[in-house]
Amino acid sequence: MGLGRIYFDYIDKCAEDVIGGLRGKRMLELGNQHNGDESIAEKTGKEYYINRGVEHISVDLNGMNRALKIDLSEPINIPSWQGYFDIITDCGTSQHVEPKKAQYICFMNIHNCLKLGGVAVHLVPDIDELKNKGCWKWICNHYYSHEFFKMLAINNDYNLLSLKVIDGNICACLQKNTIGHL
Repeated sequence: MGLGRIYFDYIDKCAEDVIGGLRGKRMLELGNQHNGDESIAEKTGKEYYINRGVEHISVDLNGMNRALKIDLSEPINIPSWQGYFDIITDCGTSQHVEPKKAQYICFMNIHNCLKLGGVAVHLVPDIDELKNKGCWKWICNHYYSHEFFKMLAINNDYNLLSLKVIDGNICACLQKNTIGHL
């Protein structure tokens, strides 16, 4: 997914509201995100966040742009990552995790790597925007709904702090309250 100013601003606002900003924080970025906004100097999400004082790790099957080559359809078995990250971003990555049953593993990885009180920010294709406007048609096999994120929060003791649609993507900001569940 090409990150643009509107998405960077959403992530930055979530971080500011929940964890007091990003400077000095630890971020796990799902996917090797590139910048789709020419007004921003950095070419990747990694560059953007590192230049703003974030300890940044990105993971992607392609392993490009210094992303660690990790398959999110498999459990992440890096003990030092358990409860380590202040913020985890999923900007158009989880919807590509296959097979369908691996969606659970992907979200379990996010849960396990996120520290207590940390924030998970999802920017993923909205099923209602697909049905009503044709947004993101044929881009992936998995689309998400407001109900999905509401149930994710309820079933895993997250605070659902923000839930809205931006450019056909459902944008959800969740804060982890307990270690259990998922």
